[in-house]
Amino acid sequence: MQSIETRLHFGLVLSLAALIGTAWWFGHETLHRSTQGYVLSRLAHDAEALLGRLRRDPTGQRLEPELAVTSIYHQPLSGHYYIIDSKQNLRRRSRSLWDQDIDYGLMGPGEVRHWNSREILGQRLLVRSAGYRLGNDEVTITVAEDLAPLLEVLHDFERLLALLAIFGFGLAMLLQRLIVRRTFRALEPVYQDIERLEGRETSQLTEQVPSEIQPLVQKVNRLLSVYGKRLERSRNAAGNLAHALKTPLNLVLQLLAQDRPPLTPAERAICREQIHHVRALVERELKRARIAGSGHAGSSFEPAAELPALKALLLRMYPAKDLVIQCQVDLNGSTEGSILADREDMLELLGTLLENACKWAKRTVACQVGADQDGVRMCIEDDGPGCSEEELRSIGLRGARLDERVSGHGLGLSIAKEIVELYGGKIDFYRSTRFGGFGVAVRLPLKTGRGFAKHETRR
Repeated sequence: MQSIETRLHFGLVLSLAALIGTAWWFGHETLHRSTQGYVLSRLAHDAEALLGRLRRDPTGQRLEPELAVTSIYHQPLSGHYYIIDSKQNLRRRSRSLWDQDIDYGLMGPGEVRHWNSREILGQRLLVRSAGYRLGNDEVTITVAEDLAPLLEVLHDFERLLALLAIFGFGLAMLLQRLIVRRTFRALEPVYQDIERLEGRETSQLTEQVPSEIQPLVQKVNRLLSVYGKRLERSRNAAGNLAHALKTPLNLVLQLLAQDRPPLTPAERAICREQIHHVRALVERELKRARIAGSGHAGSSFEPAAELPALKALLLRMYPAKDLVIQCQVDLNGSTEGSILADREDMLELLGTLLENACKWAKRTVACQVGADQDGVRMCIEDDGPGCSEEELRSIGLRGARLDERVSGHGLGLSIAKEIVELYGGKIDFYRSTRFGGFGVAVRLPLKTGRGFAKHETRR
């Protein structure tokens, strides 16, 4: 991939080229138009001076200025010329024209036009022709000036500007390079922290970086924190599992010692109970190990698409109860949307809470999933016997069980509570005023999206 420095240089080159090119064209047009306007105003003044001094000779056959406007009109091919012509075919030419002539036509009074011409020895003439009324006669005065001297000065000025533009362009590129290099030095602490992170000397990257890079560093730090918590949770789970398995395994090994007679029915019952206990421990830790927690990128959960399948599964698990499971989804005013969280975590959370409600419900279970400005809210209620205030306070404790006859009641809610805590949410247990049974309210600070990543949520 092209480096950021190269992209910045390339962008600056294009920007400066466009800016200098536009300024060059604008300056060129402005200078030439201003020069032409200045020359035209001077030609108009000369034409008016000629008109003011114009008289007929005593014979009435020729038009003569009383005095020459300037001596430059008397120098042959001086670059300044005029022709005076009247409608009565009386004509006067400046001596500077020598034997040359300018092709023009008669103009009506008040009519003015100008053009460029190379008719006199290839000189770049700016010609102005205007019509006037002199007594009963109509006079056309044409005045021309050679632009070559002025254009040469302009070309010299433009060449100087070109050199200055090239010098400024090179200086800007040099300054850009120095600024970019100096700016990138501000990222050196991040590079050093990454090396320290590889050497396990730190667990976070420094956030003393430019404001444009700070959001990226903060996201990386949050990701490092999430994975650190997952690693710690995995280690704790492995330690807890190893510790919890010691007692039942030792008991089973003692009962299965080779020098002992065959097991009695009571001992077999003990072995079965311990094996079931081991399996429950393994399943519990496997469930906890599958919890991804917040920060899992690129995943989402669509409750409107997932809840019908979960509802059908629960109805098959409890066919004798003839359950009615009511599911309502409203994410930001729409029934179609997604929760930006790990799909397996949300399925585990809702599945655990709904399964617990189905175990205790008489017939009705209600599940509502919604969203507001504070995040996602979930509410699961049933019409079962409910719980006392004391039981509600203890139900979220790890391993707490309200009824040994209903397996996994306290354990399932403990795992649900752990999932909610990993996402920085809150879970409350209460008595449902709507159905009179057990109720669970979950609030998760998660974002929602409409129609987000539908193909990814069907993994």
